Amino acid sequence: MLAKPAPRNVNLGSDRFAMFNKKRDIPMNELDMRLFARNAGVNIAYPAGSVVFTQGDPGNSMYIVQSGIIEMMIGERVIEVCGPNEAIGFMSMIDSAPRSSTARVKEAVELSIIDQRKFRFMVDEVPNFALYIMGVMARRIRGMSRVM
Repeated sequence: MLAKPAPRNVNLGSDRFAMFNKKRDIPMNELDMRLFARNAGVNIAYPAGSVVFTQGDPGNSMYIVQSGIIEMMIGERVIEVCGPNEAIGFMSMIDSAPRSSTARVKEAVELSIIDQRKFRFMVDEVPNFALYIMGVMARRIRGMSRVM
């Protein structure tokens, strides 16, 4: 079992959004949340075969994939494969419902964990974050319709 890393202090100075404020109109498909997520959240690694969360678990955080591959599953069926710069577990941040799927590590991953407080802060303060999440949701909904 991996030990959780100790939380790091995050610089909350006026330059914290410099990478976003300079380019407010970044196209959705080019928005890279990894740097911000790495600095805003706690980072943790999981080896291949691990489960990050299970369908039905309470959802008190979301994750940004820094590296590696995650399989999103319902039952034994893989419904989506997520790689670097993908958000997982965010639906529970929006509606407080239990996890709708299981996140299984296909290839060793490093994840940035974003808790509810940081999620709300990012929605309010980080340009394009809400659009980023909506874009991921739209892709997931479209993907689900293809899988089913």
